Amino acid sequence: MTPADAVRSDAGGTAGHAGHRRPPVARGHSFARYSRFVGIMKVLLPSLAAILLGLVVVWPKLVLDDKSFQIGFAKLPSKEVETLAMQNARYFGVDESNRPFAVTSELAVQEPGNPDLIRLKAPKADFTSPSGANIVVDGESGLYHQAAKTLDLSGGVNLFHDAGYEIHTPTAMVDLGHNAASGVDPVQGHGPQGRIESVGFELTGTGHSITFSGRAHLTLRAASPRSASSNKRSNGAKPK
Repeated sequence: MTPADAVRSDAGGTAGHAGHRRPPVARGHSFARYSRFVGIMKVLLPSLAAILLGLVVVWPKLVLDDKSFQIGFAKLPSKEVETLAMQNARYFGVDESNRPFAVTSELAVQEPGNPDLIRLKAPKADFTSPSGANIVVDGESGLYHQAAKTLDLSGGVNLFHDAGYEIHTPTAMVDLGHNAASGVDPVQGHGPQGRIESVGFELTGTGHSITFSGRAHLTLRAASPRSASSNKRSNGAKPK
């Protein structure tokens, strides 16, 4: 073998060995597959995210139970939509002598077609008479006239006077503008002087007295000399 043949043989062997391994071609093929995988994932991942987001939005509608509570504002009558209502309502005002009063209730609903009338659930009125007596009146239901500042109570009315009087009657009218209250139904009450029953009552803003009208029955309590002398100095219930 000549030196030239040895060179050709060695070159051929090297070329043949290189053709058998082909590392540059394999690396190029792997890079192409990786690039293709990255391109597919760039499209696939946003698509999966959009599908999952759509399922989150649509799923509650797909599994909605027909027996569940539903609100359909479009199905409400126009009168109910226009009616104003408020829970735990509070109204504050002043009387003719600029003394404050307050009306509270669990629920206040404006009368349809008459914004001056407010229907109240469990209303309570708190006001002060010109003599400084604190008076609280509550009822099961009521109708408040905003312009006249009057409150019509019904369903059982309770009146509490800070002089120690407490009366109960089915209905009553409270004039918050004049610090007055009255009723024409049977009354049962008690106070420092005893128990009283009558057909009606009247509470004016001129003093501490409550006037019981109609046929009235008063049961007096026995009093000690000290309490009797103090009762003479104070105004009490007056049958009429």
